[in-house]
Amino acid sequence: MSENILPVKPISQLFPIPMIMGCEGVSAAMILQYNKHAIPATKIMKYWPKHANNPYKGYVGHHLWIKWGHHQTIFPSALVPYLQQYDSKLTDSTGHTLHELCSIIDQGQPIVIYHTVLGQRPFKRTFKLDNQHTRLVSNIHVTVLIGYDQHYYYYIDPFWSHINRALIIPALIPNRYQVIKIDKAKLERSYNSPGRMSFHLEP
Repeated sequence: MSENILPVKPISQLFPIPMIMGCEGVSAAMILQYNKHAIPATKIMKYWPKHANNPYKGYVGHHLWIKWGHHQTIFPSALVPYLQQYDSKLTDSTGHTLHELCSIIDQGQPIVIYHTVLGQRPFKRTFKLDNQHTRLVSNIHVTVLIGYDQHYYYYIDPFWSHINRALIIPALIPNRYQVIKIDKAKLERSYNSPGRMSFHLEP
């Protein structure tokens, strides 16, 4: 498998204001801006659907601060239909393997993926979604898959910069070190654990 890395421009969820829980909106903005849609992440997050406790139906909490005791995110089932107002080609690719998503990269499109933070082991917690107790991976993060080679995947992390693969620091401003190189098997475990959630623009 040859190398293919797309030239997606990084955006930081910490700049110009710290949207500490806004990785979903920032990642969505990256793929939209890559496709020539001048949509700021702040606009996406201002108007996206919200829900008191169920990320399958809307964003839980507020992207500027932590809502303790809740699964604070928005899943593709709620986010993709909302984003289709900006581009009708946006599609929910939940269920696809990373290997299958490589064919989307080969056609020139990056993919927003949900996986554990920096490829960590999954940590499961029980959350109350619409009065139903549901066990989910809680340490998830949303990033933009931009490429691969024979041994590694490459993604843009809206929150972290990875300098020399040893020093990990917050991305206080957008920078090239937000491109994270990660072992294929590690990212596959990280991505599979929360349920292979992803979305992208159809090529």
